Amino acid sequence: MKILVAKTSGFCFGVDRSIKIANELLDSGEKICTLGKIIHNPLVVKKLAEKGAKIINYPRELPDKSKLIIRSHGISSEIFDFIKSSNIDYVDATCPFVKKIHQIVKSNCENNDILLAAGNEKHPEMIGIRSYFKGESYVFKDLEELKKIVKNYPEIKEKKSLIVAQTTFSVDNWKKCVEFIKLYLHRASIFDTICNTTVLRQKEAEELSQKCDLVVVIGGKESSNTKKLYDICKKNTKTILVESENDVPENIYKNMRCVGIIAGASTPISLVKKIKSYLEMISGGIK
Repeated sequence: MKILVAKTSGFCFGVDRSIKIANELLDSGEKICTLGKIIHNPLVVKKLAEKGAKIINYPRELPDKSKLIIRSHGISSEIFDFIKSSNIDYVDATCPFVKKIHQIVKSNCENNDILLAAGNEKHPEMIGIRSYFKGESYVFKDLEELKKIVKNYPEIKEKKSLIVAQTTFSVDNWKKCVEFIKLYLHRASIFDTICNTTVLRQKEAEELSQKCDLVVVIGGKESSNTKKLYDICKKNTKTILVESENDVPENIYKNMRCVGIIAGASTPISLVKKIKSYLEMISGGIK
């Protein structure tokens, strides 16, 4: 059995940066707390916890003589303002691409009546993005939801609107939504804020799933970008989502000629290598 590994597997820039910040602080003897899970990967979060990192839900929970790390997904403007005004010792590990969206939304707030954001409204990244727009805002997960918003609020067509996307949003969905927006919302300012890593991974997921009998998607089940990779692959071939080698079934590979491996942006490359080795062991596969 042939095993193909996606070239873009492993931490993305923003995740790698946040994990390095946390590890460097821990290695220097600092006591740290992360505001929520620093990334959506249970194995990485567990390793940081074993080194002493604690998770808190509110800045007020920060113990004395501890440093607060703001997670890679970012936080709301209200919480960030509270942290700065409270003289809390903190390090901002928000992904730079997410920070860029915050700046776009904040700087264009006064010039637009509403914000339309593509993504998951319950995701911490989206919660943070919306907080920087001091006005009406709506979130849509796909073209159908966008159409419903426009239908239910027809006055949107006459308003000036700011359009952004969560960094991990589906590229195909985004293209469809942008086409609709250009046709029906003539006063829209569109910013393509899906990060380059997301674009590359989703393209590779499409290509890999067309070549393989099975694709193993590795990543946290809470991870937005990992879920997108899974959705892309399962349209073309048999696909499973695993968080570790323990989730890999032994009997699924019979009579398969090619198995692909792709990982989410918050999955360490060490785990990708471990699962590849495990697949080779149980299947007798070769590179």
